[in-house]
Amino acid sequence: MPQDTQENGNKKNNLSEANRAIWLVKVPKYLGKLWDKSPSEMEVATIRIQKPAISSEPFKVSLSLTPELMELEPDSPIASAHELKLCKTAEGTNLTGIFSTLDNEEPSMEGWITHKMCLPVYNTQYLKMKEHYLRSAKPPRRVKPLNHIVKNYKPVSSHAHNKDDCKRKDGPKMLSKDNIMDLFFHAFEKHQYYTLKDLQFITKQSVFVLKAILKDIGDYNKDPAHKKMWELKEEYRHY
Repeated sequence: MPQDTQENGNKKNNLSEANRAIWLVKVPKYLGKLWDKSPSEMEVATIRIQKPAISSEPFKVSLSLTPELMELEPDSPIASAHELKLCKTAEGTNLTGIFSTLDNEEPSMEGWITHKMCLPVYNTQYLKMKEHYLRSAKPPRRVKPLNHIVKNYKPVSSHAHNKDDCKRKDGPKMLSKDNIMDLFFHAFEKHQYYTLKDLQFITKQSVFVLKAILKDIGDYNKDPAHKKMWELKEEYRHY
């Protein structure tokens, strides 16, 4: 087996570039969206690396966008030049490998990530651009003033229609004729005369039912002294 290939199951990986060091460049989100709009054959940016005068200092890295890319959004306040911070991977940590595939060819290893370009430097130009995007972005929630009084509804334990249903369910029960007559006799033991309304309040029964029974056991008075009042017939009186 050649040294520049390695079998992985039924596939072969091309490891000819396994010793190459790769620098990973992380760009801001707005710049990544702009790159997605660009055609695949377009050159989008150029990275310039300046070696420092003192070996202990880090390299100076700058990213310059191409004029063709800037023309995709000419009205956008994106800065054409960016300075990037160079971060070297600490010794002893696991490196990340980069693989690439092209059509049906075998996967090829492009190298290992040894340096990362982290967040851009927060210079004046970058801060002005971020301020523009923050001001143009609409907040998800906005305060809307009201010109009229809003009626607040307090919570209630039971609504009116529920109370009506309870009244219908807990309404007066239909009594038998004997039970109604017992109530009549008990009431007439206290008073000699009653109006139909009073008897309805005592028995909690329908007016039509009470009239049918009173015609059998009672007399309707038309005398001015007890006009429109009922009393028991003589055969039912105890006084």
